Amino acid sequence: MLFILFGGWFCGSAILGLPFGSAFRMGSGFFPTVVGGMLLALGAVIVINGLVSQAEEIDLSAVPWRAVILFPVGLILFGAAMRPLGLLIALLALCFCSAMAVKGMTLFRAVLLSAVITAVCVAVFSFALGLNLPLIGDWLR
Repeated sequence: MLFILFGGWFCGSAILGLPFGSAFRMGSGFFPTVVGGMLLALGAVIVINGLVSQAEEIDLSAVPWRAVILFPVGLILFGAAMRPLGLLIALLALCFCSAMAVKGMTLFRAVLLSAVITAVCVAVFSFALGLNLPLIGDWLR
């Protein structure tokens, strides 16, 4: 249903607010309309497939609830911490939350994995690519 809603919203806003053009001379609304239409069609196929198929009973104890909660929390922490705390702390928080979401992960392994991934990301994005991302945020200066 979310695919249908988002696809319909993108299609509708692009058609109503942007010039469409043609396949040979595309306007600024052509791409969002086509992608929104494909998203809408994909959502419709998924909904129809879900209604037609015979679903068996869902066992909620099999859902990895720790991962369902910690992955979005890590992303929210990263987004909230990037400006005030900088890339180092934000990446550490994201990696730690993601590592702790994995079943069987120990605290030591999560800290070690987070430190290694953060070091690699800082080396790649800040030093190798030269992106202008502050390593230390405004609150820590």
